Amino acid sequence: MKLKFNSVFSIAILVLVVACNPKPKELKFSDFKIYNIKYPIEGDSTRSFTYEACVPVFEDGSQQLIDSINAFIGQTFFEHKNNITDLKKLVKAESDSFYQDYLRDFSDFNEVDFPLTYNYIYKFTVAFHNTKHVTLKNENYAYTGGVHGNYSTLYYVFNAESGKLLSVNDFVSDTLKLQEIAKQQFYKLKNIDANKPINDQGYWFEKNEFNLNSNFGLLNDTLIFTYNPYEITNYAEGQTELKIPMKLLK
Repeated sequence: MKLKFNSVFSIAILVLVVACNPKPKELKFSDFKIYNIKYPIEGDSTRSFTYEACVPVFEDGSQQLIDSINAFIGQTFFEHKNNITDLKKLVKAESDSFYQDYLRDFSDFNEVDFPLTYNYIYKFTVAFHNTKHVTLKNENYAYTGGVHGNYSTLYYVFNAESGKLLSVNDFVSDTLKLQEIAKQQFYKLKNIDANKPINDQGYWFEKNEFNLNSNFGLLNDTLIFTYNPYEITNYAEGQTELKIPMKLLK
C-alpha cells in the first residue's frame, strides 16, 4: 500500500508541476503592409512620394512580449510615447505625416526642371521565433534627394515570455572567444591581410582594431552580426554580415 501511495503521490506532484508551468503560448502573427505612391503633378514621374511599410500584427502569444515589441517599434522608430495598441494606425499616420513633409518641400522647390522624389521604406519582420526567443528584423531605406539613399538592417532579440530586450551577453559568456571567432571570419570574408593594419585596407575601426558591434540577431542556432553602410567602411562596400554558429562558442 505504501508503494502504491507513493506512486499516486508522485503522479499528483507531476500533474501539479505541469499545471503550474503551462506550455508557453505559440506566437501567432501576420504582416500588415502598406504601400502609398503619390504624384503632386499628375503624369510627372520625376516628382513623387513613395512610402512602404510592414509591421507584425500579433494574434496570439505572451501578452508581455506583444506589448514590449509594439512599444519598442512605436517608441524607437515612430517616436510614439504612449501605449501602443494598434501599430496599423501608427504606420498610416506616419505615412500621412511624411507626405505632408514632402508637400512642404515640394512647395519650396516647385520648379519645372527640379525633380523631387522621396522614398521611405520601413519593414519590421519576425525573422525567427521559438518558445524562448523572438528576433525582430528592421530593414529601412530613405531617399530624399542626392546621389543615393541610405539604408540599414537592424536586429533585436526579445525573451519570448517576458518581452525583455536581450543583449549578446545573454547568449555568450565568453565574449573574448566570440570576438576572436568573429575576427577570423571577418578577415576571411574580406580577404584581409592579418600582417597589415586593418584600417590601411579600407576600414574605419576604432583604434585600428576589429570589433564586433551590438547589432546582432538570433536565427535558429546562429548569431548574425550586421555592419551597415558607412559604419566601418565606405558606402560602395554595402552591408557586411557575419554568421557565427552557436556551436563554435561552446
